[in-house]
Amino acid sequence: MNNTHALPHGTNSMPVAVQILSTLLFAGFAIAVTIVALNVFWPAGLALAVVLGWRGGFAPGSGQSIDPAALSEAVKSLSPEATKRQSGNASFDRYRSEMMERLEEEQENFEDFLDRLRAAKDSTEFEQFMDDRAGRISVS
Repeated sequence: MNNTHALPHGTNSMPVAVQILSTLLFAGFAIAVTIVALNVFWPAGLALAVVLGWRGGFAPGSGQSIDPAALSEAVKSLSPEATKRQSGNASFDRYRSEMMERLEEEQENFEDFLDRLRAAKDSTEFEQFMDDRAGRISVS
């Protein structure tokens, strides 16, 4: 039987991003459960903390180690410079470039709108302050 989908020995079956996400989610869950267990019945909480610390948790693939090169590549793929790399597909690269330019233009327009909105609000608040102040001075 030819098993073409088999992974070489020692390779992780989950993508690195999934491993990182599951580790972070599990860490948050384990810390919360341990704190609750310590507050409810401290011996059980202490035992749970020791077991989780000793085993490294119950996360999937916790017995496997993450390849540092794969981790580095996964982190690099999330950087802004990664969007500037060419994919090899000219149509997609052109589409992505046009989309990024359009999004940057929309962001600039939105920031300009927010600036105008803040200026108008400041002006309105200042005029209201001056009117209130003028009213107080004329009453006195």
